[in-house]
Amino acid sequence: MKKTVHGWEIISNLDVRVYQDEAGGVAILVDRDNFGDQVPVLLNFDGDGVDIKALSYLTKSVRVSLDKNVRIEWHEDYFEEKTQAMENIEVERD
Repeated sequence: MKKTVHGWEIISNLDVRVYQDEAGGVAILVDRDNFGDQVPVLLNFDGDGVDIKALSYLTKSVRVSLDKNVRIEWHEDYFEEKTQAMENIEVERD
């Protein structure tokens, strides 16, 4: 769970990196090493609302509640399949 400058809490089913500015702009990325170039979830917060500016292709859902919570669910299976596929690669040498 991460808290924004305007008191909103970001809750995620995966570990995330949250970058924010003083005006309430937030960029959220899944915290995975060596995963490549992700598209961030971009949100703008103020005292009483959230504007969703962009969603990542890795985002499954975003739920904004009245008690200043934003719950982001990511496609976990995508990360698991990618990891499993990389582990199963075998190289045959002559």
